[in-house]
Amino acid sequence: MGDFLENLERITLELVTNLVRGNATLMVPRNSSPNTTTQYRRVSYNNRGSRHSFCLLTLMLSRVHRLQVHGGSFTVRGLYYSDPQLIRSQSRIAEARLDVCRMLNTSPFNLGILAASKGLMAGDIRLLMTNGDILDGSSYGGPMILPTDPEKIHRIETQADFVLIVEKESVFESLLSRNVFRTLERRFILITGKGYPDCCTRRLVHRLAEENQLPAYILVDADPFGIEIMLVYRRGSQAMSFSSQGLTTPSLRWIGLHPSEITALGTGAVALVAGDNKKINDLLARSDLEPGVRQELRMLQDVQLKAEIESVIDFLADDYIPNKINRNLFL
Repeated sequence: MGDFLENLERITLELVTNLVRGNATLMVPRNSSPNTTTQYRRVSYNNRGSRHSFCLLTLMLSRVHRLQVHGGSFTVRGLYYSDPQLIRSQSRIAEARLDVCRMLNTSPFNLGILAASKGLMAGDIRLLMTNGDILDGSSYGGPMILPTDPEKIHRIETQADFVLIVEKESVFESLLSRNVFRTLERRFILITGKGYPDCCTRRLVHRLAEENQLPAYILVDADPFGIEIMLVYRRGSQAMSFSSQGLTTPSLRWIGLHPSEITALGTGAVALVAGDNKKINDLLARSDLEPGVRQELRMLQDVQLKAEIESVIDFLADDYIPNKINRNLFL
């Protein structure tokens, strides 16, 4: 905490110095990218276009400093409602939170300003919280919302054999309604981040893989956005490439849907659109892609088709998932 606080106070002192000189400016690091020509973005009160962003950054810095000194936490939602006229929208304060993470080179969890978790889990898992509470997925019997602050999870207890992540809430709910735990006849933990996962969901998956030594599998749509979601769990978010420690699961196993399976599905595939092809090119430009993932992206380009998980939903639990796991058919 000492280095973190020192860095925070250094930024504050630099801001005060700039204010005295009549130059109310904050420098926000950009994400590292081969297309980035400058390392920093200037956010200035003197510039009408960035004035509101400057105010939100100074508000965020002051709240973070207070939390570091006195303890406690805020939620993004709570911070917004503390002064909605100033903040204007939750998305703006969320972006300011991310900018402060860039400035301090740290993850959102270290700020003490938390975003409400959107992830869901079910199955053989017990979360023992630092305040003594126990969240028990196996006894609850239905989906549970992940806690907002994963650092308040003292210990994770489970007898599960593996973790299964599904991209969409609709697939998560469908598997539960089809009694997937009984169908597979194995203990496991079912998780969804409802699309692009938040930090809390990614942190829980990381801890299950590292602390509980569980193999983790993921099921996403056979399209470039599904593949990108898989990569967010595995490699981290491009928007937070500066600080992914403790949020990634490099051992994550992608069991499907694979683009190479699209032609075998027969029905359910639809044509790619311009946005899909742009996303494919963006992903292929990344330097951290495994050869198998790159090959599947090339397959998407070749067939110019995409397919959703729902296209195999009728035999997902009975055949597709157990076949992929038991035969090690993953990338």
